[in-house]
Amino acid sequence: MIKNNFSGIGEKGMTALPTVLLIGGVIIEIAIAGVFIVYFLGQSSFGVKWSAEALAAGRTGVYDAVLKIIREKNFSTAATPYTLAVGGHSVQIWVCRNSKTVVSYCDTVVAGKYEITSLGNARNKYRRLRAFLNVNDVNGEAKVESISEIAL
Repeated sequence: MIKNNFSGIGEKGMTALPTVLLIGGVIIEIAIAGVFIVYFLGQSSFGVKWSAEALAAGRTGVYDAVLKIIREKNFSTAATPYTLAVGGHSVQIWVCRNSKTVVSYCDTVVAGKYEITSLGNARNKYRRLRAFLNVNDVNGEAKVESISEIAL
């Protein structure tokens, strides 16, 4: 009779394969979860950065409109905004005076004052600012009364 010297080795191999596959699967799942966590944390920090850049672009738009009003006392864009490129981002700016409309960004509630609405855009983040500017018709003095962020 032929004696089998390999008895028991096959049984150990049969239990080792599923164990190795199970441990390998758990390690791969942990690695994939780690990649997703790093990705989403990175996106959230970039989102904060882009939002701040959109706010800075919006403020630049307000200041640009103030300069245009100082140079030309009757400057107004009414229903159509003008666009300004700021460091790779864009800003849409509406300048209104004595306008009351339903569909426009120009809903000036106080007569004689300029209303500047600036929409800053950085990647997929938007921030809107509104400023009120009072210009004296007699001596041409311009005073910024308020600059505030408004909800989109």
